[in-house]
Amino acid sequence: MSGWQELEDIKRKKAELEFQLRSMEERERTLEERVTLLEDKLRIQELEGRLKAKHEIVEQLEYKISDMEKKLKQPRNELETSTVTREPDMKSSKFQYLFETR
Repeated sequence: MSGWQELEDIKRKKAELEFQLRSMEERERTLEERVTLLEDKLRIQELEGRLKAKHEIVEQLEYKISDMEKKLKQPRNELETSTVTREPDMKSSKFQYLFETR
């Protein structure tokens, strides 16, 4: 092989390797961009889940507040009978004769 032909082979090999290096660098940039995109999508998905959970908590609290406000607006008699079942006081004056010992 002559010196001139060897020089041509070396230049061709160098050009080929430089081309492969540029291709790999471009592929690396593309993959890094894709990784960034997927990380952002995962963060968005996580935030959507957290937001949904917060919406449910807020809805439950709003319902609870609404229910309590309705109970406060009820007349006092309805409130007592609807929330607490009261037993009659058997020792009151009406029923006193039942407890008297003779």
